[in-house]
Amino acid sequence: MRKIILGAGIAGLGAYYADNSSELFEASDRAGGICRGFWIGDFYFDQAVHFSFAKDKTVRELFDKIEQFYHHPFPYSWYNETWLRHPAQNNLFTFPIKFKIDAIKGFIGRTGRENADNFKDWLIGGYGEFLYENVFKLYNEKYWQTNLADMGVEWIGNRLYLPEIDELLYGAFTDETPNVYYASEMRYPKKGGYYSFFANIAERAERTGNLHLNKRAVKINAENKVVSFADGSFEKYDELYASVPLPEIIEMLDNVPDKIREMTEHLEHTGVALVSIGLDRADFEKFWFYIYDKDIMAARAYMPSVKSPNNVPNGCSSIQFEIYFNSKAQVPHKQTAIDNCVYALEKMGIAKKENVLFADFRIMPYGNVTMLNSTENEAEYIRDWITSSGIMPIGRFGEWKYFWSDQAFLSGYNSCK
Repeated sequence: MRKIILGAGIAGLGAYYADNSSELFEASDRAGGICRGFWIGDFYFDQAVHFSFAKDKTVRELFDKIEQFYHHPFPYSWYNETWLRHPAQNNLFTFPIKFKIDAIKGFIGRTGRENADNFKDWLIGGYGEFLYENVFKLYNEKYWQTNLADMGVEWIGNRLYLPEIDELLYGAFTDETPNVYYASEMRYPKKGGYYSFFANIAERAERTGNLHLNKRAVKINAENKVVSFADGSFEKYDELYASVPLPEIIEMLDNVPDKIREMTEHLEHTGVALVSIGLDRADFEKFWFYIYDKDIMAARAYMPSVKSPNNVPNGCSSIQFEIYFNSKAQVPHKQTAIDNCVYALEKMGIAKKENVLFADFRIMPYGNVTMLNSTENEAEYIRDWITSSGIMPIGRFGEWKYFWSDQAFLSGYNSCK
C-alpha cells in the first residue's frame, strides 16, 4: 500500500513520523513549512514566534530528544506608549485613574459570554464594553484583520484569560501580579531554531529517499488515484494525505460541486509580513510582546536572541515584527513596513536606528486561519466531501483549524498511524 503525503510541513512530518514507509512530496526546496526558519548571516530567525508548550506524550517524547532552553513566559504589551504586563485586563496598574474606573465599572456590569455567538459579543460579555473598545478591539482587529462580529467563538478555548473581579482589582492597585498566561513553561531548542524539533524526521525521510522536494502538486485525480506535479511528473497512490491549504486541495480536484466551491470562497485567512532585524546591542530582554498602538503596523514582536543566544552573534540581539494582513487584501509594502518597524524600535525604547545592522522583509502567504461564524461548519462540510473522495486533509490549513503547532503535528500523526 502506497501512502503519499502532500506537504512536508509540521503536519506532513507528523504523518511521516507515524508511518515512515510513506512518501513526502514538498513544493519548496526544503522541509519544515512555516516552522522552518532562516539565516541572515549569523542571525537565525523563525518564521514568526514559535515555542513548545506541548503536553502530549508523543510530541514530548520527540521534542525532549533535543537540548532545550526552558523559559517562563512573562509577555508584555505596548499600549499608548507604555509597557504593561500581559494580559491587560489583569494589569491595569499603569493606566490613568479614569481609565481604571471605567474599566472596573464596565467589567462589573458585563452581561456574560454564555450566549455570545460571535467574537465581539464574547469579548464584550466577558470583559465589558469599555475594555472591549479600549483594549481588546484594538489588538484583535490588528491581529485578525477582519470584523470581530463576523468571527465565531469555538476556537477560543483557553487563549484569552477571564479574571475574577478580585484579580482585576488587584492588578489595578499593583504591578506585582501573578503570571496567568495559558502556558507556564515555554521550550525552545538551544541550537537550530524551532525546526530542530522536527529536523530528524525530515532527515530520515531524505536519507531513505522518501522526501521529494520541489514537487508542487497541481492536480489530483481521485478516481484513478493519481497526483500530477508542476514539473510534469505524476504519482499513483493508495492513500493520500494533504497538508496543503483546503482551498488549494479543492482547486486540484475535478467535479467539485458548486456548493463546495461556494463554501471554499467564504474561507478567510491572514498572511504575515515578517520584518526581521539584527541589532548591534544586546541589552533588551523582553521575550515577546503585543502591540496595541495604531501607529505601529505590527501586532506582535519577539526577540529570537532571547529565545536562544545561539540565534545571534556575541554582543548582538535580534527582533522580528509580525504584520498581519487579510488574505483578500493587499500585501504590505516592503519599505513602508521596514521603516515603520524601525520607527517602532525607537519609540518603544528598544534600539536606535543606528543600531540596526539589517532589516529583512518577507511574506508568509498563510499565517492563521480566520475562524469566521461560518468557518467551523463550512470547513467541516468541505473536509467531509474531500475525505469521501479518498483524500485525508491534515494540519492547520488542511483541516482549516486554528491549531497550535503541536496540534498540527498530531493532526498528521493521528491520521496516518
